[in-house]
Amino acid sequence: MAQRKRTASRKKTETLRMSPMLTAILVILGAIFFYSAYLELGTDSVPDAAVNSFIQKDADLEIHFIDVGQGDCSLILWEGASMLIDCGEREQAETVLKYLKKQGVKKLDYIIATHPHSDHIGGMGDIISEIEVDKVIAPRVSDSMTPTTKTYERFLQALKDKSLKLTAAKPDTTYTLSSTAASAAEKIPPKFEVLAPVNDYNDLNNYSVVIRLTYGTTSYLFTGDAEKEAELDILENGAEVDSDVLKVGHHGSSTSSCDNFYEAVSPDICVIQCGNGNSYGHSQGDYGYNKFLGCKGLPKRHGRDGYCLFRRERDFCKDGKGQFRKKR
Repeated sequence: MAQRKRTASRKKTETLRMSPMLTAILVILGAIFFYSAYLELGTDSVPDAAVNSFIQKDADLEIHFIDVGQGDCSLILWEGASMLIDCGEREQAETVLKYLKKQGVKKLDYIIATHPHSDHIGGMGDIISEIEVDKVIAPRVSDSMTPTTKTYERFLQALKDKSLKLTAAKPDTTYTLSSTAASAAEKIPPKFEVLAPVNDYNDLNNYSVVIRLTYGTTSYLFTGDAEKEAELDILENGAEVDSDVLKVGHHGSSTSSCDNFYEAVSPDICVIQCGNGNSYGHSQGDYGYNKFLGCKGLPKRHGRDGYCLFRRERDFCKDGKGQFRKKR
């Protein structure tokens, strides 16, 4: 009888000893379940704690597609290095500057002004005036196509005031997003290759600087407002365009993303930067949105979805509400 009591007591003690471990496991599983629900299912009311936890962990390359209404604006961050691609209209300059400050950006290693339309470089003069910049890349347009707008004049004046020179975008030129941070010492930095403009054109949209950014095995294609003519020239030039994330050309308009180009890119995720209910009709109707439903992560449209953030982790690409495995 005494032996049975000792055995029962020993089993009870072992059960009690295991309880903290079991509790910890259950807590972790519960956290994973709820956190995954936020990431996988997505919601407009994701708690700040979940978002901050997501942003601070895992990956070191961040691609921010900033919502500037009817316009383009992308921010690339890696280990303290940064690159801004376009900035929307001038009235969005303060929005972009506040966003840069929030992200801790005090210097831009690169600015890419894809082409001189106001919905892409409208606020660039103000931004250049307010923040340190190393290099500004822009297309070299023909004399007959060089704009005389106030927007372009402000842009050039800001460069002059900062003693900055424009670097002409040349296809097949590669740049490195380098960092002096200690955490980057053992890493191979992201690189981006200029794919366009390839030729001279009669439309400023086709002068758009197109770049392909690669980091590890993940790639991102930024196309400005390049239209079908420019897209076909890129393919004709033999450029590698296959990419995991595509910043859809010309705000999702039917003038861009022609079938040959889109099939060659074969994106997993598409991002459409446009204003909700914009007067141009960009990204509206069957073509403007449904064309891109084949993307594994479904298209992300600013006019509907707002701000987007992607982070790279090994062979995954994440946004704030989902994780998408590469098809390749």
